[in-house]
Amino acid sequence: MMDKGISTYYVEGRIAGQNKIDLLVDTGAGYTAINEKTLKKLKKKGLAVHTRDVAATMANGKRIVVPIYMVDSLEIGGSCKISNVEVAVLPGDSRCILGLTALKRVAPFMVSVDPPAISLSNCDTSVGQNTLGVVR
Repeated sequence: MMDKGISTYYVEGRIAGQNKIDLLVDTGAGYTAINEKTLKKLKKKGLAVHTRDVAATMANGKRIVVPIYMVDSLEIGGSCKISNVEVAVLPGDSRCILGLTALKRVAPFMVSVDPPAISLSNCDTSVGQNTLGVVR
């Protein structure tokens, strides 16, 4: 994990094997989320399928309707891969979020802030060295 200040932690990821992105680790977010820019790239390559729309309450309390897409895979930190992950699509160029739709799939997981690290279980073993991925 990377500490980007003001108590925010990020982990490097890849959605559907595409370019690396920084994912904000947010255990309070119900969905893993990507932005419209990322979705556009995935759709252009046929790597995201719309499944439904949901009403969501944002961190600022505002309620919006967000589309939910199924993506082929999510790699977390280069050592953990999970397949068929639901992601919410947030408007504009907002930051991407590692939320509970992915974190529940790699449970049990542990987050450490000193040093910044996240330990994940139940990862696809073809990416990492074993079924427990430790990402720093």
